[in-house]
Amino acid sequence: MERTICQSCGMPIEKPEQFGTNADGSVNHDYCIYCYKDGKFIDDVSMEEYIDMCSQYWAQAWMTNEEMREYCTKLFPTLKRWKESE
Repeated sequence: MERTICQSCGMPIEKPEQFGTNADGSVNHDYCIYCYKDGKFIDDVSMEEYIDMCSQYWAQAWMTNEEMREYCTKLFPTLKRWKESE
């Protein structure tokens, strides 16, 4: 089975309740609940600002802050949200 990750923040989505929602309340299979709700992104920020925000969660990802920032800097440009905003 292919691993599903949020196409905004890269978080692994492992449970159905972790998926975001569309404007009509249906499940959105691209984004997690922390990034996308009711058909909109929760944070209206640039990719660089989002990297700053996400790099704060380095300990949860078992990385240093610098490793998390580097990981996000490489990953985010490959994700759907950030590809579409170019």
